[in-house]
Amino acid sequence: MNLPLYFDYASTTPVRSEVLNKMLPYFSTLYGNAGSNLHHFGWLAQEAIDLSRNQIADFFDVKPSSIIYTSGATESNNLAIKGYLKGKPKGHLITSTIEHKAVLEIFSHLEKDGYSVTYLTPNELGQITKEDLMNALQDDTILVSLMMVNNEIGTISDYVAFKQICDDHAVCFHSDATQAIGKIKLDLKGLPHLMSFSGHKIYAPKGIGGLLVNNNIKINALFDGGGQERGIRSGTLPVPLIVGLGYAFTYLPEILSFDQKLLGFNLRIKEALLSNFKNSILINSKSPSNISSILSMSVNGVHWEDLFNSLTTIAISNGSACNVKATNPSHVLTALGHKRDLALSTLRISLSYMTTEKEIDFLIHYLNEKLKKLLV
Repeated sequence: MNLPLYFDYASTTPVRSEVLNKMLPYFSTLYGNAGSNLHHFGWLAQEAIDLSRNQIADFFDVKPSSIIYTSGATESNNLAIKGYLKGKPKGHLITSTIEHKAVLEIFSHLEKDGYSVTYLTPNELGQITKEDLMNALQDDTILVSLMMVNNEIGTISDYVAFKQICDDHAVCFHSDATQAIGKIKLDLKGLPHLMSFSGHKIYAPKGIGGLLVNNNIKINALFDGGGQERGIRSGTLPVPLIVGLGYAFTYLPEILSFDQKLLGFNLRIKEALLSNFKNSILINSKSPSNISSILSMSVNGVHWEDLFNSLTTIAISNGSACNVKATNPSHVLTALGHKRDLALSTLRISLSYMTTEKEIDFLIHYLNEKLKKLLV
């Protein structure tokens, strides 16, 4: 079967071959349970988990005990927000209208449970500003959750300023950093109090992620069990997945070195399409602080079904993969002011260090040919 060329790395990435090779023994010969602490199989499993935790902690320059393993960013977001709020008096919370659904759904439920929530709206560049946050703070604000990089348009937030504001007002700051890790050089001194991440965005397997718990923030468990992860997240630890996650982090400095290459690819695609279709293409990824690997653009005058039905040779999306079965427009694009049809007719092209110049040449030619036919 001939697969389409892949330009949807913001949705998921392949497991890097070196990472997979490190994982394989823990599926077969080194299959011990880390909770079995009376024999060699269990000891080897625990050693592998400890190594992975150290690899991740080294990347963030934090203590290994700051890392809690989860099944992915959705669980990490739930554990961070609900685990921090559990047992505290209900107060005021701040998030934004352009967060991932894995955060927005949490706040929707919290509102129903009696919390007051302020939803910050982005400016025309898709940014939430520090002034927005300052103006939203109230005397009873207890938690702020603002993503580090937007998963649909690639806007980088001023997370260091957000953290400083929250520190100044004794408010906990959580950030979903799923699309930031491996895409931007992090300011390690300005990391949020709580930070969620996922393995399958950084060439590690699906089903594994983590929560960074900084500054001695206390998190309460959301469910009961065997007391793994210091009682914060019970459940038998998936050793192969944890091994893969740790090794994936060791390759992130190399991956970050491809940023200028991806920026060049991004600009080539944008310039080529705007030169031919400037009256029909609206660039959504237009902030000066955007990651290089995401380019979102909406095509005016084309029905979204016709658009995507014509693009069968390439794998791209029109927004978050979590909206895959929905025919509703992206909440991110509607927050930017797009009408329904324009929001649906959006192409999100996301690149990787694995993307080649030949693939970019094909993509530009392919999109030019298809859009010419659709926009006649």
